Amino acid sequence: MARDRHDWMHELVQRRAPRRVESDTRLVLLGTAGGSAARSTRCGFANALVVGDIAYLIDCGEGVHTQLSRAGLVATRRFGSTGARPVVETIFLTHLHADHVMDLVNILQGSWPNSEIDVYGPGPAGPPFTTHEDPLHPVRFPDDPAPGVKGVLDHFNRAFGMNINARIIGERRSDFIDQLIVHEIGLKGELDTDVNSIELPISIDRLGPDFEIPAVEPFVVRPEDAHGVTVTATLVQHPPVFPALAYRFDTPHGSVVFSGDTTPCDNVVQLAQGADILVHEVVDIEAILGRISLLSNFEIVRAQFARAHTQVHEVGHVAARAGVGTLVLSHLVPGEGSHTPEEWEALAREAAPEFQGEIVCGIDLDEFAIGAAH
Repeated sequence: MARDRHDWMHELVQRRAPRRVESDTRLVLLGTAGGSAARSTRCGFANALVVGDIAYLIDCGEGVHTQLSRAGLVATRRFGSTGARPVVETIFLTHLHADHVMDLVNILQGSWPNSEIDVYGPGPAGPPFTTHEDPLHPVRFPDDPAPGVKGVLDHFNRAFGMNINARIIGERRSDFIDQLIVHEIGLKGELDTDVNSIELPISIDRLGPDFEIPAVEPFVVRPEDAHGVTVTATLVQHPPVFPALAYRFDTPHGSVVFSGDTTPCDNVVQLAQGADILVHEVVDIEAILGRISLLSNFEIVRAQFARAHTQVHEVGHVAARAGVGTLVLSHLVPGEGSHTPEEWEALAREAAPEFQGEIVCGIDLDEFAIGAAH
């Protein structure tokens, strides 16, 4: 049944208000929708972990630049003392699907940072993009079909070259590109030689789109920093995208894990062991059948959702195996027009009665105190 064009207003009004906490160490859900479809009640997937006067940004979906402001966060020190507004100093990207990077360019062009920002994310994909052979569905840009985060940032900056140079020439601004320190994560031998690269000493056969990610021990991405935060990561199952990552943040007050986009994955279970909060993607394929069934390649799309994402009846089992305290459902697909937050929570709970922790369906701008910071 088609929705009335004003239905989104009713859905938004009926939804609970975002959670608020008084804590210097907190998780903020900046955007909770997955995919790149237009939405009226949720922004694209993005999160912030606030620790004192700084913030770590995890993914940059559509709307994150606006949501940072609404959350009382900033991504620049250009305007002097920020006072009670923590500053983003580090950005982590789980993978390079559009719905996870779309507002990255907006943060840089709009905030124009004048202090260093570390950007962590996947290196170039290589296979299966470089080995794909299908004359009916050829890859675009065959000379560089799947650049890593370094290439993505270079393309973004070049696309906005006129704006960047106009600001430099007309306003005498310093060049923010010089403030970006990029750390690509990937397999040894597949990354450009760079002192900031993070290489994994493994190999994975991924000549086709249905490859399997092997068991990987969590690896350190960023050693303990001045705020007592250590970041570890693992590879997750989100074919044909590679590398796709999950991240864990251990703070002096507790731990938060972000699954990224993945099917139920043993690597995530290991990474998330005993974490205070697990932010995990979730989809309900049955709820989107009406929309995708109109596609000529419907069965292929349906199969792709099943092999690349975690369904709502599966996510509670992941949380139970990891022994986390709170499971936060986010990157919701569909993000609106199907389930209320309470219905998402009930679906996850009913399918996994063995999980005894709290289940929360995320709302944009929800806040969660971390561990002992309650």
